[in-house]
Amino acid sequence: MSSRACFELHGVRVRLDSELAAFTEYARAALEPYLVEDQGRFDIRSRLQWRESPPPPRDAKAGGFEGMVWNRRPDRDLYIGEAGAQWLRIDDFTDFQLQLAMKERCVELTGRYFFHLTRGGAVESLQRLRHRAQLDELRGRRFSTLLYYLFYHPLLWWLSRGAGWQVLHAGAVATRIGAVVLVGMPGCGKSTLAVAMLAAPDQRLLSDNLVLHDGERVMACPELLLLDERSRRIAGAGTRRLVATGEKRVFARDAYRIADAELAPQSAGVLLHVERASEFQLKPLVPRESAARLRAANQMAKEVRRIAMMNEVLDMVSGSRRHDEVTAADRLAAKVPSFSLHMPPVNDAATFMKEKILDELFDALGVDGK
Repeated sequence: MSSRACFELHGVRVRLDSELAAFTEYARAALEPYLVEDQGRFDIRSRLQWRESPPPPRDAKAGGFEGMVWNRRPDRDLYIGEAGAQWLRIDDFTDFQLQLAMKERCVELTGRYFFHLTRGGAVESLQRLRHRAQLDELRGRRFSTLLYYLFYHPLLWWLSRGAGWQVLHAGAVATRIGAVVLVGMPGCGKSTLAVAMLAAPDQRLLSDNLVLHDGERVMACPELLLLDERSRRIAGAGTRRLVATGEKRVFARDAYRIADAELAPQSAGVLLHVERASEFQLKPLVPRESAARLRAANQMAKEVRRIAMMNEVLDMVSGSRRHDEVTAADRLAAKVPSFSLHMPPVNDAATFMKEKILDELFDALGVDGK
């Protein structure tokens, strides 16, 4: 039986339908602050088809979506026609297919996921019998990635092409000097530092992993935060402003929502390029070096590469032209003071951020820290 949930984030309305009710409930829990009533008008309409079988052959005729006539094939698995496109194999999510179209200024996506344990046949039946008690849990492990393809990716494309907001692999916290933007490679400690800053009640989290920017301001891309026990302990009192969803992910991480996320665009106050290190260091960066690090952080992040691929496909379907992302990053680095932050191992990130990093940062910026 199909189920539905509707959301609005940054003025973009998204309707999500699913043949699997458990996925809709997952989406509701993950995006609870952005739930809205179904009023019939949407910018993005997504639908999940769920199949309990291995995927079919990678061929538009044998294994594609019905009624899709294609005349171009820019990629071996991407078929484009007058009515839209079908993407029959996504490199790092191979059991998922997408049909994409633009209809009356609305993005329409149909995702088809093939849930299987083996390649099918008798072995598949035996494995399902063996793991029958864990099947719901195994299905649920696919939900977070499905939510990105059916909600976040088209929404980020809409904000990029419609309003010029570009994705940055970073966290951001609103402070009285503007947003402190924590930039860095995956696993550098951005999330822990961002949550640690919430120990100060006047500081508000935008997001910890992805932010949007227009070359001057930053805006939240509010995802679930993923923190393991050690990160929660180091982040300290800031974790009190997070809401546990009960979901558990790989690497022993639990998922959390931001209790009071800051959604309004914020002026960027400072860019901190974070790296793990043996000793603390806060060193100013020239704009050229800062811009290079912004680009490197995006190139190293798997989720940003996925977003970029989806943007390209939606551009082909819609005929849209992307904004100059390189120039936007250069402009952000030129306008906003930038520092390299070498972060040593600490047991109390909140205290270290307040008494060490921010004190030195305020001195460097000529700002009264009191």
